[in-house]
Amino acid sequence: AERFDADPALRSFFLTGILGGFTTFSAFSLDAFDLYVNRGPALASAYIGGSVALSIAGLIAGMALARWTLT
Repeated sequence: AERFDADPALRSFFLTGILGGFTTFSAFSLDAFDLYVNRGPALASAYIGGSVALSIAGLIAGMALARWTLT
């Protein structure tokens, strides 16, 4: 991070946004795999489907809230 000589905002974007996204997805993948191995494919599928569905629902709710507050 100290050797990445760029604008502080750009550095934050790469270090927090991009790398943070990779670690979040890695944790999600590890949890899904662990559920698959230890509890079976049905529970792993429910976890994956529920996580994606709730993420999309959260996105829609956030966009609706932003539109409502900005108008």
